[in-house]
Amino acid sequence: MSIRHFPISAPPEPVRRRLGLLVPATDHVSEPAFQDMLAGHPVDVLVNRVALANPITFENLSRMIDDVARATAQLLPDGRIDAIAFSCTSGTVAVGPERVAAAIAAGRPGARFTTPITAAVKALTGAGCRRIAVLTPYLDEVNEPIRDFLQANGLDVAAFGSFHLRTEPEIAAVPPQAILDAASALDGADIDALFISCTGMRGHAALDALEQETGKLALSSNQVQLWDALNLIGYDRPIEGFGRLLRSLGRRPARAAE
Repeated sequence: MSIRHFPISAPPEPVRRRLGLLVPATDHVSEPAFQDMLAGHPVDVLVNRVALANPITFENLSRMIDDVARATAQLLPDGRIDAIAFSCTSGTVAVGPERVAAAIAAGRPGARFTTPITAAVKALTGAGCRRIAVLTPYLDEVNEPIRDFLQANGLDVAAFGSFHLRTEPEIAAVPPQAILDAASALDGADIDALFISCTGMRGHAALDALEQETGKLALSSNQVQLWDALNLIGYDRPIEGFGRLLRSLGRRPARAAE
């Protein structure tokens, strides 16, 4: 029996955008959060995992950097990636954005990339926000460097709250309503914006309700790194349902209050 060979007669399909997502090995939330936010949008997300062990301590987070170059190099090694998101807020702070940049460049030279914490600073300063409230799930040994990083980058952390959890399963299990309640409790008349830190927590699911309740700009780690990655590749279709920031794609920047 001969094997039939078929030519491809259909016209090529439109090129879809591709984001690479580097996710901590223990993270339960980053991938489904990106799927939630990008539903119905012509953007593909290619994922690889970076070694990390529970509990989420400063020491364990610092070790992540040793695996970033490998994980980056194995993100679709023979294919196009338009931008990369290193999906760990506290891990970026633990080692510093410069070391993350060097490791990503070692794995994929010339790649455009973002991190949640650098994207948050970019979004907050671009929106004219200075005094912010921060909510995290972390232990205080991780909280304090997060606060110090934000303040070193020109932001005044006027309120800070935490669920004080040790492991990713605990962090992923925090309900959006609990996030909404805690973040709302941190708001005040002198607060310009609220930042929910940690890609392993479902902060993105609370943002619309939080903005409606407080009238303030609300950001989460997964939301803000997606916003920055999409800006890096020139994607300008607004995304609904996950806060003012993603609705601002292709429009004027989101402001502290509207």
